[in-house]
Amino acid sequence: MSNPSTPTVSAATLPDRLCTWCKVPMKKRLVGGAQFVHYTCPKCVFQHTTRLGPKLQTPKH
Repeated sequence: MSNPSTPTVSAATLPDRLCTWCKVPMKKRLVGGAQFVHYTCPKCVFQHTTRLGPKLQTPKH
């Protein structure tokens, strides 16, 4: 179920990333309610996560 304020993103439109160590294309998938892209290297299993949207504001105390 998608929220109208959250754009629908497919794996084909996600930004590609090369593994920091192996320099091979990483596998990618959406996580965290489609707020993050999780990358995994198929060769060395290095992992990286990137936020898709703007960073959330932390409440002031």
